[in-house]
Amino acid sequence: MLRNSKNQAQRFFQFTRSLASTKNSKHKPDNDNVKPKKPTGFELPTEESLNPNYLARTLGSNYRTWAAALEKHPELKTVKRKDILSSYDTLKSLKYTVDDIVARPMIIYYGASTLSNRHRVLIECGFQNVTIQTLFKYVTVINKPIDILKAHRLIPYDVNVPQRLIECFTDVNLPDNCQWEAKTGEGVTLKALRQSLLNSYLRERLQMNESELQKMWRVYSRIRHKSFRSVQDNIELLSKVFKFSSERLRKNIFLLHADADNMRRILEEIPTINGLDIRDIGYRRPKILMSNCDGLKQTLHHVRSFGIAEDAVLRCLEVLTLGPDTVLERLRDINETEQFQVLGSNPRILRLVHYQNKARLRLDYLNQLKVRCASLHILSCGSDAFAKFARDGSDRTKGRDIVVYLGNVFQKDEQVLRNLLSRHPNWCHIPVLHVKQCLEFLQSKKFGLDDILQNIHLLLYPIKRIEEKLLLLQVSEALEELQLPVSDMHALSNNEILTLILYLIESEFHFTGDGIWTEQHTHHVENFNNLLPDFPESLNKVYKYGVKPSEKSTMLHL
Repeated sequence: MLRNSKNQAQRFFQFTRSLASTKNSKHKPDNDNVKPKKPTGFELPTEESLNPNYLARTLGSNYRTWAAALEKHPELKTVKRKDILSSYDTLKSLKYTVDDIVARPMIIYYGASTLSNRHRVLIECGFQNVTIQTLFKYVTVINKPIDILKAHRLIPYDVNVPQRLIECFTDVNLPDNCQWEAKTGEGVTLKALRQSLLNSYLRERLQMNESELQKMWRVYSRIRHKSFRSVQDNIELLSKVFKFSSERLRKNIFLLHADADNMRRILEEIPTINGLDIRDIGYRRPKILMSNCDGLKQTLHHVRSFGIAEDAVLRCLEVLTLGPDTVLERLRDINETEQFQVLGSNPRILRLVHYQNKARLRLDYLNQLKVRCASLHILSCGSDAFAKFARDGSDRTKGRDIVVYLGNVFQKDEQVLRNLLSRHPNWCHIPVLHVKQCLEFLQSKKFGLDDILQNIHLLLYPIKRIEEKLLLLQVSEALEELQLPVSDMHALSNNEILTLILYLIESEFHFTGDGIWTEQHTHHVENFNNLLPDFPESLNKVYKYGVKPSEKSTMLHL
């Protein structure tokens, strides 16, 4: 019915509001246009802040003691209950009592892994009977010279601290020159001593040079507070189980701050994701190994709960580096945003979860330009590719999102659908959201999927025109004018009705395919680039999300 012809993409872009007004509209929506949010059944749990009753009941002591602690340290109220319990369990395992904790209530403000690691560091350095006060003042203590710590009887006088620390490393023999601290006296701070010994160890174990060591301390300074045995345990696990070479470990040196016990839990409790070994996943995306095992399990549960296959996780492993609450919140947001919701069946949907802030900012920008065809790729691609798309002014996609969506709806091969849709010269200029809305409209009129598939190109046309022709066919005079052998539309099959609607629309446009354009898209644009805002070069270089429309450039082109 439609003959192949040169694409006549009609585009009319004009700014009607600046970025500032767009942002304000988010905060002050028009009540007439606001759609009620659809319940998703996956509400984020609202957690009460810590209160004296809860702490007294859960940790011990009494109401008055905890009320005084919370009044003196209000920041404690911001800590999640599960984190408080985790920190308490760790302190309990280190033989601290509730009375000890109440004496220094801010100790539970620190995470469980932080408390456990700091305690191990102090023990490695020769501390005996580490009190809650010493653990709480860890940063202060670690910056004190060894002789001062011995003078305060925190470390016994007969303990050779450098030698004790060297003996923590059992997989390599450190060179003699690393023992200079023992000869220069005990005026060196624990922090400086530990950093020097760790440098020597990493030179021997991972063949790190001075430049790499300096970069490590500059970028990942937290490693200096990691216990030596934990560092050695991490390297052994990563090299033997995850098959990291020394070179790969050097490039991902942040893994030295990982929790070996947590990585072992990941190996045991999440052995595979969609059939792929977790060791291979950890090797491909090392940052995932820094994620908490329980958090990873919750994230996978959230993904499955929203009907997303685990195969999608393998297409965007970066989503596993986000917190489970963040993933849940973004999945809910996708469900409530039409432009994102229609992409729900796309195997790359989790890219929208990982890059959601970037995607939403870009969507706002393109909406200002009246660009309708914002594909998943454009919303989540690199800044250079997005800037090129915005400058080129081609309001079209490659059709990937449409064929994926329809493939899921019709349960048909994507290539078969692409071949069908490609018969229409302008099909790539239609956003997938419109295709979805048109499909839902036809289904609301009791047209079946088989009939819609037989007339698949109708999904590209404006719903208003389809509805007009549908009403027209209900007029007997119109049927007579078409010289149809029936006087009532109900005598026609659904397939015949849809075919007639498509015929009637395109007959007005000489069967060129231009019937898909709505009224606001019917004007030719002689020089599209003149309608785009100027893109400041500074934004192109430093702006994280591509190119952001500025209020100034907006006003210049109004």
